Amino acid sequence: MTATLDVPEQNPDLVLDQSADDYWNHYQLTFALYSVSDRAIPSAFDGLKPGQRRLLYQMYDSRLLPGNKPQKSSKVCSAVTGNLHPHGGASMYGAAALMAAEFQRVKVIDGQGAFPRIQGDIPAADRYTEMRLSAPGAALTAELADHAVPMVSTFDGEWIEPTVLPAQWPVLLCNGAVGIAEGWATKVPAHNPREIMAACRALLKTPNMTDDRLMKLIPGPDWGCGATVVGENGLREYITTGRGLFTVRGEVSVDGKNVIVTELPPGVASNTVQERIRALVESGEMSGVADMSDLTDRRNGLRIVVTAKRGHSAETIRDQLLALTPLESTFAASLVALDEDRVPRWWSVRELISAFLHLRDSVVLRRSEYRLEKVTARRHLVSGLMLIHLDIDAAVAVIRGSDTVEEARQGLQDRFAIDAEQADYVLGLQLRRLTKLDVIELQAEAEKLDTEFAELTELVENPDARRVVIDKELVETSKLFKGPEFDRRTVLDFDATPTTSGTDEDGARERKVNASWRLDDRGVFSDSHGELLTSGLGWAVWTDGRIKFTTGNGLPYKIRDIPVAPDITGLLRSGVLPEGYHLALVTRRGKILRIDPAAVNPQGAAGNGVAGVKLGADDDEVVGALPVSCENGEAILSISEKGWKVTEVADIPVKGRGGAGVGFHPFTTGENALVSAAISTTGYVRGRKPVRAEKRAKAAIKGSGTDVTPAE
Repeated sequence: MTATLDVPEQNPDLVLDQSADDYWNHYQLTFALYSVSDRAIPSAFDGLKPGQRRLLYQMYDSRLLPGNKPQKSSKVCSAVTGNLHPHGGASMYGAAALMAAEFQRVKVIDGQGAFPRIQGDIPAADRYTEMRLSAPGAALTAELADHAVPMVSTFDGEWIEPTVLPAQWPVLLCNGAVGIAEGWATKVPAHNPREIMAACRALLKTPNMTDDRLMKLIPGPDWGCGATVVGENGLREYITTGRGLFTVRGEVSVDGKNVIVTELPPGVASNTVQERIRALVESGEMSGVADMSDLTDRRNGLRIVVTAKRGHSAETIRDQLLALTPLESTFAASLVALDEDRVPRWWSVRELISAFLHLRDSVVLRRSEYRLEKVTARRHLVSGLMLIHLDIDAAVAVIRGSDTVEEARQGLQDRFAIDAEQADYVLGLQLRRLTKLDVIELQAEAEKLDTEFAELTELVENPDARRVVIDKELVETSKLFKGPEFDRRTVLDFDATPTTSGTDEDGARERKVNASWRLDDRGVFSDSHGELLTSGLGWAVWTDGRIKFTTGNGLPYKIRDIPVAPDITGLLRSGVLPEGYHLALVTRRGKILRIDPAAVNPQGAAGNGVAGVKLGADDDEVVGALPVSCENGEAILSISEKGWKVTEVADIPVKGRGGAGVGFHPFTTGENALVSAAISTTGYVRGRKPVRAEKRAKAAIKGSGTDVTPAE
């Protein structure tokens, strides 16, 4: 006899009929959107991430203002996570510690206790530190009481929070930001607040100001950690487009046999540099180092001392440190921020300043509308009270002769031609308000309200009037940055060049990577195949017209197969360009662009290339990428469906990147595309046919059924 189990029937309402792929894609997309719009990417308007904004709003609501007593960091962060930000308190304290760090360009939070002084420092536990808003931090929240920004419900609906803060200075450009989300990443360098405020005023006055004028106002970044921007390559591109690469060097000086590090590039921690130096010493790449000491303290700041061995030059050690450690690195700026619809996009420096000015305009408009509403209501009451004062005895008689409040209200309305609101206000007055002195004060108040009403109406209706107010407030806010701590810290050394571990006879210097790195035509860095990168400049070309030149900067020190760019989809070819060579890009529509690599800024390992040749037709693409040189009399063999042509390299002009190129291969009737392009194996000699090239062309299109003729 067998026993049977009664299995309860499954409730169909609890069954989700969905594939695992659809379920994952739906929730992955939801998480990606949340990560972008509510976690990692700052707003272009107030320059803050949601967590930072909520932290400052909580501190404002708790009255943690300059001059007031600070509060335990643990209490502040707990309040934020409980009321506004449904995430762990540890992440919130990390954000607060960064805004209170000594290396921050503008300290938004005034921290009491062991907050970070140099990059990489870990703050003391939140139970040991206290915080309040600094003066610049208070300027970010000062107008919240004026209803200057929209408010929305919090995640649990129990409170309200601002969608943006009424910031009086552009936080994003002054302090910079770093954030990584799903499919988007932002990396904004810090700038000098005085320069940014001056640029804000200039763009407010002249929105179509030239890029040259903007570059004079904002010549480059200015980090709180100091450092030096080496050369001016990439700075103009960054200011005008929001994307650019520039080299940043820490402060490294030589004192006798000692090399002293006192400043680090932005984002580089002291421990990272020291670990790298130890690894280089252990591997023998820096055999001249005798000792390294970390003399950093809270009073004197960063101080790493590297001592050279007897018989070794401290200057050589310094150059090796700059070439082989993060003491000199590339900063890849990418100004990504959220727009009004909380959608991420690329911004230029000009556009970010315009977004901040747009915020200031909306703040002045909203607070003026709110104040105008209050003034209008008060004027209405005062006007009714002044009518009553014209005949006090009649008003008293009406009130004394009324049996009820309703009768008194109606009697006042009929006798003085006022409305119910004004009548209620009169009925609620104290008798002492009926004195002659109060009448004089009332008249003065009425005149003041009339003046304010006119001014507010002008602000609400006239954008030009608001611009005048914005400019005055920018001047007032600029006073926050008059102290010596806001002097420029980052040096802009436009004449300097990146340092290598050695120099050639001519003194020319450029960064070299590990001699073991090789780059092949598949677009892979490795140690086993391809040409040595130290013998020239690495390059890569995509079919969509992008190009990339690289010195290998940013490659790790452990050799492994690494793509030449994060995205090598559509990569046509890559390799190492010998010194003195140019790169020729050939398109399917018979155009060619010859590019001098000296005119293109090299990118690090994280670069995805820049615009090389501009493709005219939708179906056009790059079909050839050829290193060329005029010195060897080289020529280019181009082959179409019905013909071929050999073109001397010297006849092809050198153009800048981003151009459409020049036509060099005319097509015969019935064809409009190149089959291939290559370097002619025989070169080109005027007055003589390149016989081998002709045979090669005929062989390439043999069997096409058409006459093989050279193109005109």
